[in-house]
Amino acid sequence: MTTETELHTLPIDAHLIAIDETRHYSIPEADAPFIAQIRGIYLFDRNVHTYCCEMTPSHFLTHICDSVTLTPAGEELDEYAKDRIYQDYELNGGDDIYIHVRDIDRMIDKAGKGDHYAYGSPGVSYEDVDYDDQMESLREHFNVNMPL
Repeated sequence: MTTETELHTLPIDAHLIAIDETRHYSIPEADAPFIAQIRGIYLFDRNVHTYCCEMTPSHFLTHICDSVTLTPAGEELDEYAKDRIYQDYELNGGDDIYIHVRDIDRMIDKAGKGDHYAYGSPGVSYEDVDYDDQMESLREHFNVNMPL
């Protein structure tokens, strides 16, 4: 019998990545001039690969939040109008996704400032806290302490 501790022999290598998801939104014409980009922020363990019914490995990305980048015209809006845009587009929740490892590697290589954050290992052994609980703890931490 294989225990969960034996399944996870590598330490967690936690990363956050911001993915442009603007094309997935139906932005009304009234808001379009003010929104430059909507990014989904995801947490993943770079040491864990999943095979989704194919030979190509994928990373499981846990959705943390969405982030709106305003255009210069959007930055000129009053605080009430900005807050409405943030509430309309950042507070919708999101789905966890799988993305091929090679695609994530490519995104990291091309990442600009604020697009990728390498947290690394939490430094806790699996005997003390299991893998799933450590990843959940990281998710909760980044929900309120977003470095991107």
